[in-house]
Parts: sequence; C-alpha cells; structure tokens
Amino acid sequence: MTRRTALGAMVIAGAGWGAVFVAPELAPLAPALLLAMGRFVAFGVVSLPQVRAVLRADVPWARVVAHALTGSLVYYGLVALAVRLAGPTIAVATIGLVPVVMALISARRRGRAGLLALAPALGLVAVGQALVHSAPTPGPGGWSAVVGTLLALAAVASWSWYGVDSHRLLAARPDLGPVLAGAQGLAAGVLALPLGIWLLAVGGVPAEPVRALLVVLFLGLVSSWLAVRLWHAAAGRLSPVLVSQLMALETAWGFVFAASLAGAVPGPFALVGEVALVAGVALAVVTDGHRERREQRAHGVQGVHGDPGSSASTARATRSAASRTRDERGSSAEVCATASSSAHTSNPA
Repeated sequence: MTRRTALGAMVIAGAGWGAVFVAPELAPLAPALLLAMGRFVAFGVVSLPQVRAVLRADVPWARVVAHALTGSLVYYGLVALAVRLAGPTIAVATIGLVPVVMALISARRRGRAGLLALAPALGLVAVGQALVHSAPTPGPGGWSAVVGTLLALAAVASWSWYGVDSHRLLAARPDLGPVLAGAQGLAAGVLALPLGIWLLAVGGVPAEPVRALLVVLFLGLVSSWLAVRLWHAAAGRLSPVLVSQLMALETAWGFVFAASLAGAVPGPFALVGEVALVAGVALAVVTDGHRERREQRAHGVQGVHGDPGSSASTARATRSAASRTRDERGSSAEVCATASSSAHTSNPA
C-alpha cells in the first residue's frame, strides 16, 4: 500500500467511524447499548471466514482482547450513551480530542523537536474543537449533557490507548496485518454476544426491530469490519503521529452526518471550527511528509558519506560471514541427515 492509498484508506475509515455518532438517532427506539453490542456481534459474524487464518497465526490474544474492549465494546458503548445523553454534536466534538491525545503520546517519543513540529497542527485542531464546543448545539442540555460529556471523555481515553497500542503491535508484528482485524472482530463478537442476549432478555425486542437490525448490520459491516481493516492496513504505512491526526477526520465526518440528520446548516462558529479541524489534519499530513523525506535523505547521506570506517567494517563483516558459511558447509550433510531423521517429531507451528 502506497502512502497516498493509505491516506485514502484513513479517510474512508473515518467516514465509517463517523457514522457511529448518528446511529443511535437512526434507531431512536432501540437502547443505545443494545445497538452497540449488536454491532459487534455482527462484526464477529462477518469475521468468521477468517477463523482458520486467525487460529493458524501466532496472535497475541491478551492484547487482541484488550483491543476489542477498549477500541470496540467499551469505547462505542460509551459513545452511544454520550450521544443519547448529550446529543450527537457535543459527543462528536468531545471525541474529537482523540487525535490530540494520541498525537501527544506518539510525539513524546520523538522528544521536544517532535512536539514543536506538531504544535501548529495541534493548535488548529484545538481551535477547531473550541469553536465547535462554543457554538450553540441542539441537545438535552443540563446535567444530562454534563454526564454525556464525561462519558465521551472516558471514551477518548479508551480509544486513545487502543489506537496507540494497536499501532505499536502492527509495527512490531507486521505479519499480523492480514488477520488482526479478523481476530479483533471475533474477540469483540464473543465478548458482545452474552451482553447482547442479556439486554434482549431484560428489555425485550425493541420497537421497530427491522430498523434497528438494519442499523446494526450497517455498523457491523461498514463501521467495524471495513473501517478496522482499512485502519490496520493504513497504520502500518503511516507514522503514529500522522495516524493520530487523521483520526480527526472521524470527528469531521461525524459532524457532517449529525448536521445532515438534524436538517440544519451549522452556525458560523461550528463551520469555522470544522474547517480548522480539517486544516489541522492537512497540516499534519504535510509536516509528516516533510519529516519522512528528511529522514530518508539523512539515511541516504549517512549510507554514502557516513563513518569512514563503516565501509571497512561492512567488508570485514561480509568476509567473516563468508568464512562462517565455508566452515558450515563442511558439516551440512550431517545436519541435513539429522534434521531428516527427526522431522517427523518436530512441531510444525
């Protein structure tokens, strides 16, 4: 996957995740938690074709289950409740803090220079968030909005950890790229199924069940299966700082969907805030591109004009490896015979 393709994948993933913010409003008679759990059951069902590939891979299940909880069940359960209590616009704006938190965590590893390079983009995102929050928005208001906002902040912490840790896992284990989304879907489905059954047993089948089912299927297929696969594919190609900034597109898409659902044109403050958010993401893309090119040039220069002793060291290492190879050839027949005689007792995994 090229860098440009990875950026496009993140845009589509952001749109899929942004749709989650309006899902509870599309099925208002269904409990928010039931929609969230149904979504992940659907995510698990569409991941079933990958069962064999997942089981054959060396999947770190403890981390995958933690990702299924923090990036799926806990996060979107909190989001669904926040949308109901505070309204979609406030919930979207609060979740928009995710890219800021992730960027600060990721940039910290680069030291002060990394934070300073990222400061203008983060500033634009922060201004955008402040303007969106300051705009008068439809919603329940009162203590309901306060509780909903607190739940949204808890969701920010949950997804920020998931985003950073899943990127680290993919960087350390790129071989998991093809199966990680399927593993996460299976784990999320197994975790969500008993809770979904319990919610149905307690509350019964919701009113307008067909409508709720269609929303659940859309969320499971598009907002979970497709978006997570695109996220994993793109995250392996982009830096963690850039990935964190691209998460702001989830907020932008959610804001557009919420405004479209409300059937009202956002006010000037909200519009300027969204422009600032998108501009911050664009600036982060440009800044990260410059950093990547500088690092590539620096590595190229080091390879050509590096330490004068590096060429000699490389030559010595090459001669040493060649010598070891000649020594090993003398015993290769014995090694092959031993391996052949014991092959039937070895573990193929």
